[in-house]
Amino acid sequence: MKPISDAFLVVMAGGSGTRFWPKSTSKHPKQLLSFGQGTSLLTQTLNRFEGLIPPTQKWIVTTKSLTSAIQDDSPGVQILSEPQGRNTAPCVYWAAREIAKKNPKGIMLVMPSDHTIPQLEKFKKTVSDAIAWAQSHDDLVTLGIKPDRPETGYGYLKFGVSVGSGAYRVDSFVEKPNLDKAKEFLKAGNFYWNGGMFVWRVDVILRAFDQYAPEMKKIWDANHEKVEAAYPHMTATSIDYAVMEKASNVTAFPLDCGWDDLGSWTSLENLGELLGAKKDSSVVMAGDLISIESTQNIIDAQGKLVALLGIQDLIVVHHGDVILVARKDRAQDIKLVVEQVKKLRPGLA
Repeated sequence: MKPISDAFLVVMAGGSGTRFWPKSTSKHPKQLLSFGQGTSLLTQTLNRFEGLIPPTQKWIVTTKSLTSAIQDDSPGVQILSEPQGRNTAPCVYWAAREIAKKNPKGIMLVMPSDHTIPQLEKFKKTVSDAIAWAQSHDDLVTLGIKPDRPETGYGYLKFGVSVGSGAYRVDSFVEKPNLDKAKEFLKAGNFYWNGGMFVWRVDVILRAFDQYAPEMKKIWDANHEKVEAAYPHMTATSIDYAVMEKASNVTAFPLDCGWDDLGSWTSLENLGELLGAKKDSSVVMAGDLISIESTQNIIDAQGKLVALLGIQDLIVVHHGDVILVARKDRAQDIKLVVEQVKKLRPGLA
C-alpha cells in the first residue's frame, strides 16, 4: 500500500484513562500502557497507519503535562501540546488549522489513541475507502463500528440511505442507550457504535466549524493563532456536540474489524485472550491465581500470588503501592475512586 501524500493522521492522546486506575494514572495514562502487547496502545495506533500515511504526517495532540511521556513513547512524531485539556473540539480545530497551512486540501484523519483493532487489514481497507470518499466529496466522514452485542456504554450512529461505494448517510447521533434500547438497535441492524474516528478534508471541517461553532475562529484569530492565549477561551466541548450532531453532510462507512475501545477493566473479558491473558474461570492479565469456588473475576497483579475463595465478579488489581478491589458492575465508576485518591494520595492518581 502506497502512502497517500495529502493525508495527515491526528491522534488524540490527551485522556487520563481513569477507569483503568491504578495502572492508568494522570502521569502515565491508558494510551501509554501495553496490555501485554509489547508496545503502548499509542504506538500501536501510529503503527496501524504504516503504508497509508507518510511518516512525517503523523501528529499527536496531547496535553502539555503529558508531552514528555508521549515524546519518550513516540520519538520523532510531531506533537501539538495543549496548554490544558478542553475536550476534542478545540484540539481538532487546532490540528485542522495547522494542517491547512501545509495543505489547504489535505485529508485529515482523527483517531483515538487507546483502542484495539485486531483485524488490521479490514481496518485499513475501510479507512482507505473513507479517505477516497473525503477526497472527492464535501462530507464529514466517520466510521461506524458494527455492533456484536447490545452495548450500553457507547453512543450510536443511525445509518440512513446508501450513497454508494459502501458509504451511508448518517441520520442521527444517538446517546448511550439503556439495555432495552440497545437490544432494539442491535435487532434493527442500522445502528452502529460511534468510535470517534473521523476522516475529512481540512477545508470541509474548517467550514463546518465556521458554520456550527463560529466562536472557534473568532477566538483563534483574535489571539493571533497563539494557542497559549486562545485555548483558555475555547469552549470545552466534544467534536460530536460542536459539529457532527448538527451537520447535514455526515457520511459513514461501516467498520467490522474486532474493534474495542478498552474502556474499562471489564473490556478484558472480551479481549483477554487476544491481549495474552490466561483465562480459565477468570481473566488473569498478570500474576498467579489460586481460585477456589471463585469465577468470572479479573486479576492483574504482576509478580504476585492472588488467592480467591468463594468470590465472583470482582476486579482485583495490584500496581505499585495500590491494591484495587471492585465489583465488575462498578467498573465504570472507578473514576470515583480516583477523585478520592487525588485528595488523599495525589501522587497515586
